This record gives sequence, C-alpha cells and structure tokens, in this order.
Amino acid sequence: MIVIGLILVPIFLICLYISLKFIWGAEGKTERGKQIINVSYVSSAPIFPIGWLLIESYHTYINTLTFDTYRDSIWVLILLTFIVQGLVIFILKNRQ
Repeated sequence: MIVIGLILVPIFLICLYISLKFIWGAEGKTERGKQIINVSYVSSAPIFPIGWLLIESYHTYINTLTFDTYRDSIWVLILLTFIVQGLVIFILKNRQ
C-alpha cells in the first residue's frame, strides 16, 4: 500500500492544484468554466460511493478486511476522486 501511496499522492497534489487554481481563478468563473467544473464533478462524484460499495461488498461477502486495509482503501478512493476531477478539468480546459 505504501507503493500505491507514493504513486498516487504526487499525482493527487498536482490534480488538486489544477482543480483549485481553475475553480478559484477567473477562468472558472466564466460560463465555459462553470460547464467544465460541472462535468468534472459529474465524472468524479460516483467514484467514492461506488468504490465504497465494492469495498463493503468484498468485506461482507468475500473476505474480511482489517481496519488498516479498509482505511487505506478509503484513502485510495479519496485520492482517485480528486485525481479524476483534476484530469477532467485539465483535459477539458485544454480542449478548444
């Protein structure tokens, strides 16, 4: 899990910077910017609940997860949610 964290955390920080800079910047205040933000929310919002459902299903029906594994899995879901949001904003912002 440490290797996954070492890979995902830098990508998460970059994508978080992209998201916050766009959302709080002047570009995010325009009509096109608001559409990009909405698409990024729609794309990233289902990741956490669907992932949580899969983790809970695995825990209930296949194999019991330890608390550490469960906690790490939730952190990975949070990181993936923000990574997808940042990537969607980056891709749509640069598409013209």
